[in-house]
Amino acid sequence: MLVNGDRLSGRILQADQDTVVLETDYVGTLTIERNKVQSLRRDPVQAGTEVSAHSDAGPGAVADGSNPNQPQGSAQPPADDSAGPTVTTSARSSPFTPGNNLTGRVDFALSDDKGNTDKNEIDVDYQVEYRRGWNRLTSLGALEFDTNDGEKTTDKWSTYNQYSRLFPSRWYGAAWFALKHDRFADLRLRTLGGPAIGYLAVESEAMNLSIEAGPAALQDDFYDHVDQDSLGMAWSLHYDQLLWQGSLQPYHRQFGYVALDDKDKFLWQSWTGLRVPLASGFTGAVEFEYDYDSNPAVATKTTDTTLRLKLGYQW
Repeated sequence: MLVNGDRLSGRILQADQDTVVLETDYVGTLTIERNKVQSLRRDPVQAGTEVSAHSDAGPGAVADGSNPNQPQGSAQPPADDSAGPTVTTSARSSPFTPGNNLTGRVDFALSDDKGNTDKNEIDVDYQVEYRRGWNRLTSLGALEFDTNDGEKTTDKWSTYNQYSRLFPSRWYGAAWFALKHDRFADLRLRTLGGPAIGYLAVESEAMNLSIEAGPAALQDDFYDHVDQDSLGMAWSLHYDQLLWQGSLQPYHRQFGYVALDDKDKFLWQSWTGLRVPLASGFTGAVEFEYDYDSNPAVATKTTDTTLRLKLGYQW
């Protein structure tokens, strides 16, 4: 039982004061931080004794009273009920976990575009995050490049890069910049970036939710249209959650920018989808992307929408 109320079932490979390693049939092996675990409930085969649930157990509680460091199939004598469950505590006052870690995902997609580009195409996108201590480096990006009968029909790419410093709380500070190119929207290069303050509402294997906002500077360099510069505010939201015993993962990511000077500029971009974990790190997903620019180049549309079927690999 996780502290957010989710239940995970499987074979406990290891359980100590720092982590619980759980082997599942639906998403493979999970390594869960111990302070995210409300209680462990072992069946008689694992614990060698009858088990009882302690719904009020704190993080790291072992419901059957057995030693979590013992190999599976062995058990200690039942503990005195008056003593309550064994509880391990964490000295961390933050939901973040300091340490070194590299995670990422690469997706390939078949898509159906409507807007400045009306064509079926093949897309590639990626997400990489590196953590070292209380520092994080994150990079997201996408590439769409297609030809039809030898003629270029799609030529666009984008990248978002961020450095964030975690505080001993749910807050963090960040600095970021984003680049975007879209030849058929007459956009040679968009440069956007600035500092931000973020709040991590939830971070766990089962669910993640964060929001951030801050001032930002925008510069649009067009091929034929007059270039645009503005100062404003930017914000973003990131959400994902495992449902149905980890077999489904809805997710939503959005980004917005509004100019605060006399420029008429409003940007909105969102990615909403449903990811299905497959086997050996592979995933499938269906995703809808919405891209709005209130003041695009002349003779181009304000809105692009994309529906994607994606096959990816994550680590």
